[in-house]
Amino acid sequence: MRLLILLIILCNTAVLGIAQTDNDKEKVTVYNIEDSYEDDPYYWSYTKEIGINFTPLISKFVPFNLGENNAGNIGLRWKKYYSKRAFRLNFGADINSKSINLGNAFGYLALGIETRHPITKDKKITYTSAYDVFFEALDEVANFGFSKGYGLEYHFGKRIFISTEAAFQIATNTDDEGILINFQLPTAIFVNIRLY
Repeated sequence: MRLLILLIILCNTAVLGIAQTDNDKEKVTVYNIEDSYEDDPYYWSYTKEIGINFTPLISKFVPFNLGENNAGNIGLRWKKYYSKRAFRLNFGADINSKSINLGNAFGYLALGIETRHPITKDKKITYTSAYDVFFEALDEVANFGFSKGYGLEYHFGKRIFISTEAAFQIATNTDDEGILINFQLPTAIFVNIRLY
């Protein structure tokens, strides 16, 4: 009887050990698929990224200042990276009856390209350089122009990172006020997710 119990325990241990090694192999293959482009210098090559402006939520927990927080006009950011460059789309809007009555309705759309450069050897801290063409509608005034942006990013892992960006903008508007020059400080914190 003791021999039978010992045999059952050994069989269960062997089955659990085989199942554990199978799970380890599956974990390795997931990362092998993500890193299948070995000739590319960065793990973000050939990926898509989506970022959401988390400034209003973060400011509820961490008070940045005692005044009113400005989260910027961009609410959603999408990027498609190729080997070293990305196509990017920035979008933001606040168009509802309350914002129209108060006179602070806006819409923002920008298309552009971006490059990312690592600052640290482990590539957790990076900076970005972007060129965008943007269209911005603020209440009854529309701006159309060019933007040069510089960003800073911190990568928690291969899939999740936070970012912020400053931009130098040159635009013209529908009020014929001539050329507008604006340096936009980094006012928004984006939480980004990398999609493979």
